[in-house]
Amino acid sequence: MPFLSEMIKKPVVDNTGKVVGKLIDVIVSTDRPYPKVKALSVRTAKDTTIAIPWEQVKRLEKEMTLKVAASEVAAYEKEEHEVQLATDVLDRQVVDVEGKKLRRVNDLQLAPTNGSYRLISVDIGVTGLLRRLGIERVTERVGIHPEENYIAWTDVDSIRSDPMSVKLTVPKYGITKLHPADIAEIVDQLNVQEGLTLINSLDEEAAADTLEETSEERQVSLIAGMDAERAADILEEMSPDDAADLLGDLPTDRAEAILKLMEPDESEDIKELLEYPEDTAGGIMTNEFIAVNKEQTAQQALDEVRKAAKSVESIYYIYVTSDSDDLVGVASLREILVAPADKRLSALMHTHIITADVREDQHEVARKIAKYNLLALPVVEKESKLKGIVTVDDAIDIVLPTAWKKKVPKMFG
Repeated sequence: MPFLSEMIKKPVVDNTGKVVGKLIDVIVSTDRPYPKVKALSVRTAKDTTIAIPWEQVKRLEKEMTLKVAASEVAAYEKEEHEVQLATDVLDRQVVDVEGKKLRRVNDLQLAPTNGSYRLISVDIGVTGLLRRLGIERVTERVGIHPEENYIAWTDVDSIRSDPMSVKLTVPKYGITKLHPADIAEIVDQLNVQEGLTLINSLDEEAAADTLEETSEERQVSLIAGMDAERAADILEEMSPDDAADLLGDLPTDRAEAILKLMEPDESEDIKELLEYPEDTAGGIMTNEFIAVNKEQTAQQALDEVRKAAKSVESIYYIYVTSDSDDLVGVASLREILVAPADKRLSALMHTHIITADVREDQHEVARKIAKYNLLALPVVEKESKLKGIVTVDDAIDIVLPTAWKKKVPKMFG
């Protein structure tokens, strides 16, 4: 079965043996899982390029021969869903869905099928590079046998800087099978435009989960290069504290434009967080939490949990408030689950509460979480007005060096 590198720059002759030119590319259709060869792109002696339809090609391997004379070659017009393998695929980056890694296409393998040829695999190994250099057989003769490494075309997703100019292989379902942390690792390896293309291929929820796993610098560059409406949709799916951190790093006019496009409830939560300095408890807290009145029963509290479960990220503690909305107690979800359904929270709650003031330094907040072995710490204003919570994973972000942060698993979500 031939490789693209073995065909490029080889002469193409007509049915009389006259040289038409040299092969410079192969045009394939991407409307099938294994792209079918539709035409050959040939550079003539007059330095012009012509595309010869496959129907006029007699042989592709060993020597490239046409069925017709050079004067009878019909010009072929490339269609929107078709790509040029050498120009659009060779040396490009693809995602190895199974291996969860970014790979570079070193060569492409085709196979004869039903009177034509189809692209069947990607060579990502050293052999592909040796083949293109023309020294593959030389290395074999001296006893060097690099390991072959091929990926079936159906097992890779392509990444292109300009997704409108080329639509390669199957849809992006292969990428969406990966964990957001795996996708984020790939995004961080790509240039900004390619990373943006990958993010835009995901739905809003998957894109938000992936952005939360990428480096802060890459988050900013991706959102900055994204359509504002798309950015707003993705930020709505992120936790308010992560969204606020990201918007806080954007230019003010860009952040404001995105906030205006968000749902009012979502944007108000984020605006509230943006009011606090980033190195304070208010700056690192989230305002997603569950608070219930002290007169409610355990059953009523569980009903509140069910209502809020889809939008609140962490529900390890239930915060108890008075009629005037002051924080008066806290109970763990476990304590409420095992309590009699009619027992009031005022009889269940712990009244000795460890809190942080909204203006308290973030390092002091992290110290409290570590000292008291908490999963979340309530953040208050004016001593008792509950404004948000700082979760333990946010505390870890404060005390760990940047290089270590992504190695620590999220405790919530």
